[in-house]
Amino acid sequence: MKFRPYIAIAVLVPAFTMPAQEPALHSADTVASIVTGINASGNIVVKQPSALEILLMKRVEENIAEDENLHEHRQANSRSGYRIQVFDDNNPRTAAAQAKARGRQMEAAFPQYKTYVSFNSPYWRVKVGDFRTRGEAEAAMADFRDAFPQLGAYLRIVRDRINIFD
Repeated sequence: MKFRPYIAIAVLVPAFTMPAQEPALHSADTVASIVTGINASGNIVVKQPSALEILLMKRVEENIAEDENLHEHRQANSRSGYRIQVFDDNNPRTAAAQAKARGRQMEAAFPQYKTYVSFNSPYWRVKVGDFRTRGEAEAAMADFRDAFPQLGAYLRIVRDRINIFD
């Protein structure tokens, strides 16, 4: 049996302190305050390329937008209603791309209705609208048929949990 020695390496990281006031989560100042806090300790200097700072700021702005969308979604009342299904496919190679394309197509043509692209294995589905009554859904489906006659065979009204924004 051979003896194999192991070498231990210790890395010393100097501590730094942040200002007493914590930055708000997802604020644009968070990245700058962390760098400022590290540099203020005097032991470590962070050199950050300006391109990286721009990318980080974009990501922070995207997070803020996502948080606002989630907040809007939470304020919606959910109840039973109707949606119009405009796409339904289970082809593993093409269904995801087709569903996303159909969703963008419906959003562009009918911006007044919210579009929902979902995956419930193995099916990709695209549903449009939040209709309280079947009559509202039928009227919208007639508009969809007029705008996209080639989708006539794929359009169907389905019962679903809908979001009501009042």
